[in-house]
Formats: sequence, C-alpha cells, structure tokens
Amino acid sequence: MHEFSLAQGLHWQLLDLARDHHARKITRAEILIGGNAGIVEESFLFGVNVLIAQDPRTEGMEVVILRDDGQDLMLMKVELDSGDTPSG
Repeated sequence: MHEFSLAQGLHWQLLDLARDHHARKITRAEILIGGNAGIVEESFLFGVNVLIAQDPRTEGMEVVILRDDGQDLMLMKVELDSGDTPSG
C-alpha cells in the first residue's frame, strides 16, 4: 500500500515545516491530488488521519483535498499556530 508511505512523507514534511517555523501546532493543510497520480484517495486519507492523530503538533488538523487532472501529489498550503498570543 504505497498510499501509507505517501502519507508518512507528507506527515514528515508537515513536522519539518512546524519545526522550521517554530510552530507548536499545524492547524490546516491543503493537499493537491491529481486524478492521474495513481493514488487511492481514501487509502491515502486514512493514512494521513492515523498519523496526524498520533502527534500533538498535527492532532485535530484540518485536511483539505484539492483535485485536478494532473499527476501530482503536492502540499499546497499550510497554516501554523506558533502559540503566541497577542498582547493587549
């Protein structure tokens, strides 16, 4: 099942982004899945959901799937929470 390997790669990429930007949490990720990418979307999303639930930095993260007719699997946009609260 190569979808789980793809989900692992995506999760590692998200964790790297959180670390690089000193974020405590990833709140949302937009992922493009091309219709010709050869990915079973349900299996991929199952893997993503299992992995994000196991890490406090991704737990509860919103996953938005974008689709086109290409061959790509691409992380398009990520929203991070640094945990900083605005001072008033």
